[in-house]
Amino acid sequence: MWRFLPILLLLLLSGCHSVTRPALLPFADVHLHYNWDHDEYFTPAEAVEQLKQHHVVLAAVSSVPSDFALKLADAGRGWIVPFYTPYYHAANRLNWFFDMQVVDKTREALASGRFFGIGEVHLVAGVGPRRDNAVFLGLLKLAQEFEVPMLIHTDAADYRYMLSICRQYPNVRFQWAHAGSVLQPTDLTKLMQACGNVWVDLSARDHWHYGYFLDEQYRLPSDWRDWMIRFQDRIMVGIDPVWNAHQIYRWYEADQGWKHYARLHNYHRNWMQQLPPVVERKLRLTNAQRFYDYAIQKLK
Repeated sequence: MWRFLPILLLLLLSGCHSVTRPALLPFADVHLHYNWDHDEYFTPAEAVEQLKQHHVVLAAVSSVPSDFALKLADAGRGWIVPFYTPYYHAANRLNWFFDMQVVDKTREALASGRFFGIGEVHLVAGVGPRRDNAVFLGLLKLAQEFEVPMLIHTDAADYRYMLSICRQYPNVRFQWAHAGSVLQPTDLTKLMQACGNVWVDLSARDHWHYGYFLDEQYRLPSDWRDWMIRFQDRIMVGIDPVWNAHQIYRWYEADQGWKHYARLHNYHRNWMQQLPPVVERKLRLTNAQRFYDYAIQKLK
């Protein structure tokens, strides 16, 4: 029967709201999406209620198009930070870096005072954009000019893909999505030692997405635990409620990610409990409060 233990644990993690503790402590979710195809299943008010049920007191959201991030932020009123994405319509996810309108539209959005960051911006090795791409460099310069962070997603097997970016723009604060997607603590350490302007979020590092890091008993391996303790002041957590994330264009069905929010949220709550309480609190809440303080002050 012991071989079925991991399955039983997974069922508990995905289906029970009280596995962690009866009363959930405040949580900062730094990686949300509320896209046009999420809206078919969850209204902004319903999504905000989902966050409140899980004691989310601070959140950051991007969307396609970015108007939907504003809808979620308006429904939350004062604690949801909207980002502007270069994907200003649903069809330019894969070719945005050939469109110079992206830079102009991003400048206009940041100048409006309604957006407080740029992203999520995807860089895929072998696909694009090149790191010297004019549109991408234009976004980096805007992040520096407006003093807002950039939420950047890299799909690459080598940390040096991100290294050249954070070194070239030391005055830009980066939220590195999914801790480099597939990278392990050794490479993450090299990047974070080299670039103090990089903070990581651990969204999508779960077995429903693509960057699972727990062992078969759902315990934190020692290398991950040591890495989290070492860089405890620059690590944050997000849920990333995108379902079937590997299918970029699922035109035939809407994204049901918000229906799975509870299981994803509980997964992160549970592994964080394996950290020392001081570290757990930083990852769960206070790091994000520091990182997003500039925006929260303006939203009040």
